[in-house]
Amino acid sequence: MIERKASAAATVIRVAVEKKGFKRAEAAVYLGIAAVTIDRLTKRGLLHPSRALRHPIYSRDDLDRFLQETSGTI
Repeated sequence: MIERKASAAATVIRVAVEKKGFKRAEAAVYLGIAAVTIDRLTKRGLLHPSRALRHPIYSRDDLDRFLQETSGTI
């Protein structure tokens, strides 16, 4: 959340920023699975993290795609 003071009258504007990428543990929480399972799914090619930074970043779109593709009727 970003807070900015708009004027000297101390008006505070709050802007909610939607998170687009998750670290490994955050992606696991998002999917409701263990962090080691994130590693397994990545190794199997089912998840595709960005490796541009020091830690792999999993996009919300990729996690949502995975959920949609693997959800089915039982």
